[in-house]
Amino acid sequence: MAIKPRRIKANTTTDYLGSWEVMNTTGADIAKGKLVQIAGVNGSGAFLLVELLDVGPVNAVLVDSPKFVTGAKIPNGGSGAVREKYLDVGVNTGAAAVGDPVYAALSGSAGDWQLGVPLGSPTKVGIVVKVDATTGVVLLAPQARVGAA
Repeated sequence: MAIKPRRIKANTTTDYLGSWEVMNTTGADIAKGKLVQIAGVNGSGAFLLVELLDVGPVNAVLVDSPKFVTGAKIPNGGSGAVREKYLDVGVNTGAAAVGDPVYAALSGSAGDWQLGVPLGSPTKVGIVVKVDATTGVVLLAPQARVGAA
């Protein structure tokens, strides 16, 4: 059996080797490409529970919780895969430069990322890898350390 290196293959947006099967019990579907954090475990202990990443004061207790990106929509009450890395393609990065960090958006935009440092405690979740107003690309890697805050 050959061991293959961990990598994102050409023409894909996810690293399937760094994935986890999780459960969504938030009360709403979680869309593809959203930032999520671990929020517990289900009753049987078979699944980690996830919720949208919210860096606001309400979830300050989960600030050090592992963070991932949804690889596909996870329906409420269902399970799905989350990834350690994800290429968000076709986004507006026109106001950035290659290598600029992106940050978790503040409360009200839970699960999203933004360019520029948000007010409060910034949480870096990735970097810009292609600059363009319509076809920009961001590498989301919320567990990685993306430089100093």
